[in-house]
Amino acid sequence: MKKTFTLLVLVMAMTSAIAQTVKIGGTTYNTITEAITAAVDNDVIDITGLHTEAITINKNITLRGTDPITDIIQAAADQASATSRVVYVDGQSGALTVTIENLTFRNGNATDHGGGVFADKVTGLLTLENVTIENNATTKNGGGMSTGGSNVNINNCTIKNNSSTLTGGGLHIVPNNGAAIDAVVNVRNSLITNNESTSKTGGGFIVNGNHQYGDKYTITANFENVTITYNFATVSGGGGQTLGVDHVAGGSESVTIGDTNTSLTMVHCTVAYNTCDDIGKAGLAFANGAATTGPHFNLYNSIVVSDDDVANKALNFAACNPHDIINNMLGGLNAFPSSQDGNNNTKGKTATFAGIATNLTDEGGKVKVLALTDGANSIDYCTTVTGIALPTIDARTYSRDASPDAGAYEYDGVPTSLGKVSALEVSISPNPANDYFRVAGKDEVNRINIYSLGGSLIKSETYVSQVDVSELTKGVYLVQIQGEKGEAIKKLVVK
Repeated sequence: MKKTFTLLVLVMAMTSAIAQTVKIGGTTYNTITEAITAAVDNDVIDITGLHTEAITINKNITLRGTDPITDIIQAAADQASATSRVVYVDGQSGALTVTIENLTFRNGNATDHGGGVFADKVTGLLTLENVTIENNATTKNGGGMSTGGSNVNINNCTIKNNSSTLTGGGLHIVPNNGAAIDAVVNVRNSLITNNESTSKTGGGFIVNGNHQYGDKYTITANFENVTITYNFATVSGGGGQTLGVDHVAGGSESVTIGDTNTSLTMVHCTVAYNTCDDIGKAGLAFANGAATTGPHFNLYNSIVVSDDDVANKALNFAACNPHDIINNMLGGLNAFPSSQDGNNNTKGKTATFAGIATNLTDEGGKVKVLALTDGANSIDYCTTVTGIALPTIDARTYSRDASPDAGAYEYDGVPTSLGKVSALEVSISPNPANDYFRVAGKDEVNRINIYSLGGSLIKSETYVSQVDVSELTKGVYLVQIQGEKGEAIKKLVVK
């Protein structure tokens, strides 16, 4: 009986820990919809646990969970039984500002755009922070999310395992004839993976200019520290890129972009292992984009490879009007523009040559990444001046050094959670180290901490100048050296 009682207490405690709650301040509501109805501008709705309901947001509010792993909003228990998308952000009645944090949206199944999330004419701003959009589907565009005529910031988010019958398996970026704005969509420090377009283009994402509107409104997409991998699209049977629209699709025609009213800039992105039934469009590809007025594609400090067969075109420049292609590690190419020669672009290389891992891993950030391997050719690769402001962090929000690596992951990045490096004047040697290293310098040292690249504390010593590393696994570590005058962070290689 005692064991049974103990187990019951544990089960009750666990149930309590993941109980569903919806609150505005100290007021509790039965459903999220009920809370939204009661909310006024600038209210924060706190959400915990699993909630099965489709919601509409039409107020200037914040939806906030604590962790997308446990705090989930789903349209149904599974995608097959769903009859609607998960979230509709309705901006039709005026400039709307909405923030959504730390939540998962899943199991949506729509017959209109946006199987998981549809941002409809949000002329203010929709911000998604640390949000997962997964396992959603639509018979139209944007299996995971559609941004029709909306300003959207997508930060530290994961868009995975979504599908569309038409375009944009993961993300559909598009203007809207009913929203008189030049919309901007920013995607930063995020992951787009394992999404699918089942009959047309843009397995990972698509920037679609909706040429049927006569280029009336523009759409600008900015991608920074984004990993786009293992997405699939088929361009057979659906006309592929001959749709009369302007778009760039991501991942199997994985990524697609259009002409005068569309623009895509990608900085420190990793686009890899995407596939298509047309091997000429297995990565980034363009449609109806041979515009002569205004550049519509920029690529800086990125890795764009399909796999280890360069016959699969990782970047197809046909129907493209590029502006800057600088500091990129590129796989199989079609129609690379001669105007971009001399900009430190390594062409026709494989994923192995670039030195990216084959699997996504958790390296300490909010999203998984394709890490760089020891000795990767992409490390310290970006040496040509780009003329733009570059991010000082990678996809994990780890700091980049003065010679940044190509792609979304910085091999020797320092976790920003460790604090900024101050002026403590010390050095470590030998480095690489076999059995030990010494700390030397004019400043007094109080503590030495050794961290993994993922930010886990491995070892700590106080008031020593020599540290034994003979029991550490071979690899790269971060050494935090603390003293009365501040701290310093050094990279250590143990061999």
